[in-house]
Amino acid sequence: MKKAFFAFLLFVVAIPTQAQNSLLWKIESPQGKVSYLYGTYHLLGADYFKERPAVMEAYKASQKVVVETVIDSSKLVEFASLMMMPGYSLKEMTDSADYQLLKKELEPILGMDLMMFDIMKPMVLSTSYSVALAEKLTPDSLIYGGLPMDMYFARNAKLEGKELIKLETMKEQFEILFGSQTIEEQLTDLLDIVKEDQKGSDVMMGILNAYFDNDLDGLYASSMDFDGESESMEVMIDDRNKNWIVSLEEPLQEGGLFIAVGALHLPGEKGLIKLLQAKGFKFTALN
Repeated sequence: MKKAFFAFLLFVVAIPTQAQNSLLWKIESPQGKVSYLYGTYHLLGADYFKERPAVMEAYKASQKVVVETVIDSSKLVEFASLMMMPGYSLKEMTDSADYQLLKKELEPILGMDLMMFDIMKPMVLSTSYSVALAEKLTPDSLIYGGLPMDMYFARNAKLEGKELIKLETMKEQFEILFGSQTIEEQLTDLLDIVKEDQKGSDVMMGILNAYFDNDLDGLYASSMDFDGESESMEVMIDDRNKNWIVSLEEPLQEGGLFIAVGALHLPGEKGLIKLLQAKGFKFTALN
């Protein structure tokens, strides 16, 4: 699977032998302290939780809320340089036929001429395209209002006086997303995604269906179906999981956490569940 697709799931290992058909997990420390882990779908509105009361019960029972990061719109300009590629030109890097294809597919999504993005990194266009494709494929019956669920938990934690823990800074996420590949690699991925539109659509429908079925194994299998590129998985999921475990282990010993991160961070031998189980934490699936 292309890195941009991982970024889309982000910002969504061997498959476990035991079926994992839950997105919500109770975590017990070796001392018996209780916390919760929930796998989010970043584009889904928080009204979805009206149909998932167990998620809100776990959130309300917790004193601390853990999210991947908190988006501060006032800092977006500060990090805009990470999305730019001075000295490069998208048009000059792309042959005529491919550039015309990008114009055809991207301009309706961007709402402006592709030349306006000529010195922006191809990953900016890849993520925009992936998000637009996901929104297009989502049936009306599965569209929920409210803030995106990750933002919802972060905002409510502040409003309710719960301690809010960020696993990454905005800058760290921007560097992972826009700086972990060369410009040339990003362009190759962008062209692959656009050219393999139907395959990408099939993958996203598989991901969407698995999420609404609370099927972690199916979610992982669908995401891997596009390409299964180990380097992308390592950068976007595995490496971040290892870093997060360092931040999570001590607070989990104390209990009272509600952890909300992208669902693809949960399953697999290098997923959060397996990594924390190896440190003595007990997991129970909650439906």
